[in-house]
Amino acid sequence: MTWEYMVREFNVQDSDKILLVEEFLNEVGRDGWELVSVATTPTANFTHLIYLKRTASFAERLDLTPPPLRP
Repeated sequence: MTWEYMVREFNVQDSDKILLVEEFLNEVGRDGWELVSVATTPTANFTHLIYLKRTASFAERLDLTPPPLRP
């Protein structure tokens, strides 16, 4: 099986911005992406690195590309 990977970075300064991460994960989950890992840096502005994967055959079947980064 061949895997396709995506890494996204989120800077979360306010606790309500974590909802953007949840929204992103739900959105990409509908496109076949699975959460592999989350790495968080404990700084003043928390940075979350989100690691996702999906089977390459899933992307080919649906002709999907990774979603664009959000500001």
